Amino acid sequence: MFIDFYQRIRTLTIQSDEFIDNNEIELCLALLVERQYLLEQLKNLVSGDPTNNEQLSAFTSLLVWIQQQDIISNLKVVQLKEQSKQASTTQVKIKKALHHYKNIT
Repeated sequence: MFIDFYQRIRTLTIQSDEFIDNNEIELCLALLVERQYLLEQLKNLVSGDPTNNEQLSAFTSLLVWIQQQDIISNLKVVQLKEQSKQASTTQVKIKKALHHYKNIT
């Protein structure tokens, strides 16, 4: 069961990053919600047997890996936000220019 949770969490993390790359943020959010649920289940499983140092170590490594991946994903989301903001600003400027052009003609 531990390995199933572990692998599914890694897969969800990778898939969520792919969704960010494809600008599908809503789908990414759904995966992150599922990942959070599985992380909580895995934490409960690991904390249920405090003598299993191997699982605890693997869980800790997984959390560190997720943290590293999330930093990269977060930077991508910030870049997408900035790109969207710039595109919106450009669109407003074009709209204003067209409006002024129409008033001149």
